[in-house]
Amino acid sequence: MKVIFLGSGSFGLPALKTLLYHGYEVLLIITQPDKPAGRGRLNTATPIADFADQNKIPLCKTSDLNTPEVVAAVKALAPDIWVVIAFGQKIPESMLRSAPHGGINLHASLLPAFRGAAPIQRAILAGEHTTGVSVIRVSKVMDGGEILAQIPTPIGESETAGELHDRLAELGAPLLHTVLQQLENGDVHAVSQDATRISQAPKIFKEMAWVDFSRPAREVSCRIRGLSPWPGCFVDLLTPDAVVRARVSLLKCRDISFIGEAAEPGLVLPELHIACGAGSIELLELQPLGKRIMDMRSFANGYGIRPGWKLRSNQPPLRDRF
Repeated sequence: MKVIFLGSGSFGLPALKTLLYHGYEVLLIITQPDKPAGRGRLNTATPIADFADQNKIPLCKTSDLNTPEVVAAVKALAPDIWVVIAFGQKIPESMLRSAPHGGINLHASLLPAFRGAAPIQRAILAGEHTTGVSVIRVSKVMDGGEILAQIPTPIGESETAGELHDRLAELGAPLLHTVLQQLENGDVHAVSQDATRISQAPKIFKEMAWVDFSRPAREVSCRIRGLSPWPGCFVDLLTPDAVVRARVSLLKCRDISFIGEAAEPGLVLPELHIACGAGSIELLELQPLGKRIMDMRSFANGYGIRPGWKLRSNQPPLRDRF
């Protein structure tokens, strides 16, 4: 089967590698143009572009699939199918019609739940216990095509968005291969999405990098894990006399039951747990600004933290975009 692959983010890499491993003919990879990234804001290729270059696969970088040059180039290739994963652009219907099998998309949620740009982060932020991957037909409605296959998976109690991203990418790769085989054999089973179960997963913004410890521990944990590794949840570390010792990004935690009297939200408790509005959290990974990622025990030893210190969000919740 001849494939044109459209993708930008690293989520599509396991699937792309699977296509090559199973002998699919990848005629062309289309990805987004290079963009500024990192502290130096240097133009950086997408992970998919890097993979194409390393494996000498024909590559097209474009911010507009509707340009005459792109349209002419892809139509001349006569693909059997379009495979779209974390691409970031809508595919023109004329392009989809140029392939006998149209287009299919691997999406990181159990559709119709969490349609949109950030399904992994939003599932954790919403406190979901289960998520998964879906392979769907590409349609006019973003993430709204017929479901061809799905696999559910539980979300770990301390699993971050970054960790779940990598796990779902690996889970989705063989599922995509299975669907391609079914399409080739003519035995695929398509199911329309249930419109009553639709939920949205809008983009994550850096303005969301704060956390409210007055919320219950479960919500605090979901926020920290859902925004990890980017943009993180930034807090100031305060001594008992309110002196700021460090600015820290909280990256990984788990919520626990707090036994004893209620404590001020954000307060460091015995065992170095952090008090919340109800219950407490155990911090597992954090990163002081400009330094390496470390566990809470190492961080506490380095800064001399003891019960009675406090974590305070350094950005008030004024521009949250939940």
